[in-house]
Amino acid sequence: MSTNPHTTTEKATITANAAGTFEPTAFDIPAAWPRFLGVDFGAVNTAKIWIAQEPKSGIYYLYREALEGNKTTQEQVNSVRQYNENNLLAYGGAKSEVQQRRDWGAAGLHISEPRIIDVEAGISRVIALLKEKRLFVFDTCIGIIDEFGTYSRELDANGQPTEKIKDKATFHRLDALRYVANGVSAPSAVDLVGFA
Repeated sequence: MSTNPHTTTEKATITANAAGTFEPTAFDIPAAWPRFLGVDFGAVNTAKIWIAQEPKSGIYYLYREALEGNKTTQEQVNSVRQYNENNLLAYGGAKSEVQQRRDWGAAGLHISEPRIIDVEAGISRVIALLKEKRLFVFDTCIGIIDEFGTYSRELDANGQPTEKIKDKATFHRLDALRYVANGVSAPSAVDLVGFA
């Protein structure tokens, strides 16, 4: 067993070696690019993550983020619609958050259930997009960049990472990214086994 604290920390950090260098300088997203929204519902902390896909390369760019609370569903929907992105597809919420998706739909924005509902499978999909250089995060999205840097697993008595995510309830932006990444990154039939 290694006693080097840096090694243990690196093992515990979920997105280690996947993020970090993937922060291009922000640019104007062309209006014709397909756009997607990920939503992590919450009365106090509703996170919204916008990504766009460059049609020719298929590369995704995370270009906008928001973490807002104490708003009605209509106010949350209005905060999305203010950008007039009519080609926006949205994904969000856990499997159990059916009512939240219905409420957002009634307020004018359809939110689809993510295709993959298993947290670990979803995390793997996000990490794969980053490692394959198919997802880039704009340098202006400092909230999610910070979450990438602190997203880690709890350690056991021997200093080894467990499956439990440390302070999971605080990573709203990453949950929203997981939802939208699972929506846009079309899984195969094999990926969906056990997650329907």
